Amino acid sequence: MKRTIPAAAAILAICAAVPALAADYPELRPAYVEGWEAGEDDIRFEFGTAYWYSWGGRDAGFTGTAPLGNIAVTSRDQTHIGELHGKIEDLSTQSYVAGRAGLGLHTTGTYAITPAGSGAIGNSSRIGYAGADFGWLPAGSMTEGYAFGGLVGYHYWKDAPTIGTGQYATSFAAGVPTTMGEARNELDIHALRLGVKGTASFDMFDIQGELAGVPYAHVSGVLGGSSPGGYNFGGTVYNENAPTTFTGRGYGVMTEAMIGFHPTENLTLRLGGRAWYLESTLDAVFNGTAAGGAQPAQTMPSTYASLFRYGLRAELTGRF
Repeated sequence: MKRTIPAAAAILAICAAVPALAADYPELRPAYVEGWEAGEDDIRFEFGTAYWYSWGGRDAGFTGTAPLGNIAVTSRDQTHIGELHGKIEDLSTQSYVAGRAGLGLHTTGTYAITPAGSGAIGNSSRIGYAGADFGWLPAGSMTEGYAFGGLVGYHYWKDAPTIGTGQYATSFAAGVPTTMGEARNELDIHALRLGVKGTASFDMFDIQGELAGVPYAHVSGVLGGSSPGGYNFGGTVYNENAPTTFTGRGYGVMTEAMIGFHPTENLTLRLGGRAWYLESTLDAVFNGTAAGGAQPAQTMPSTYASLFRYGLRAELTGRF
């Protein structure tokens, strides 16, 4: 009996203290409100392929001092180009980084080099490009409606159709070439792009367009279309004894417009057009042999030099 009384008293004390202890516990965290969900990811990716059916052309004229005469180069081609492209968009800052790379798959056309000769463009033509842009579209919204802003980028453009035999003389006998070396036609352009870009999005369609100026481009290459018969200047035949190279600078414009259709949320089919144009100032270095002897190398400044490529473009793009 004596043990029962203290035990009962202890139990009563504990029961009396429980409400006081319970009063110190924090309230339980309430559940999320109905319909709550995580915010949309601010980073968006686009990757795809494209086909560009393009028409291209090159026109250049060079003035030579006596005894050399003037040289003119003209070519026109049709080239099928395959392209890979991608873009990373940061929706929180309304900015993006885009890249592209294209390669000519098949080229046909004609060329003329005065006073050397003319003919059909060969199958080993090398036409392609690669570049990247950074863009900021502060006006509007990149997720819906429209967006507009500027871009800056770098663009490498190679436009080297196979024109003529592409040969120069490496040895002579009595002033006549006996062995020939290969002088492949080359034209390499490294260009700065500055421009504007706009987009507009609808339920199942979108429109994209850009206009970029090229304030500066470095141009270099090799004129590889001379013939083994040489150049006839004033009745004297000059045979190249080294490839005729040229360097210079250029400026121009690049533009593109596309209309897109969204068969699914993450897939887009686009159709449109693209056009590039570049004016250049070049200096060509001509190395020739005439009358049985090598002549001094001569620098021939260009009187005109231009390059263009335009055509229809189709692309398939995935977004995630």
